Amino acid sequence: MIIANNYKEIKDHFDFTDSIITDIKWNNPLDLSITIDYYWDVQENREENRTFVLHFTDCLAVEYKMWKEVIGMSREDLHFDSLFTMIRFEHAADSSGFQHFRIYTFDYTEPLLQIICKQVQLEEV
Repeated sequence: MIIANNYKEIKDHFDFTDSIITDIKWNNPLDLSITIDYYWDVQENREENRTFVLHFTDCLAVEYKMWKEVIGMSREDLHFDSLFTMIRFEHAADSSGFQHFRIYTFDYTEPLLQIICKQVQLEEV
């Protein structure tokens, strides 16, 4: 069920800080989805966390940047929850109608994802 249809609605009601990215996938050649285990439900004494999906539609560009140090580690040494815990979710719009998003996880200076798209929606699954 779609619960927010634009960035303002998302920002006004949800804070993704400390939430964990559990999946990133292309739905088709233009639309990217990011599944999130929403952290703040634990803080609000819910019995279990909700799962949300951010849908980025009509993507013009997506850059995914993993760190070389992580790629060199063995899978047994990786702590995926730490690597994919969101620490910042930034947004800007340009005059042509495209929206620019940056999602930071492990590194405060380099985003894991940079997305340029027409629209973002939030779905609760």
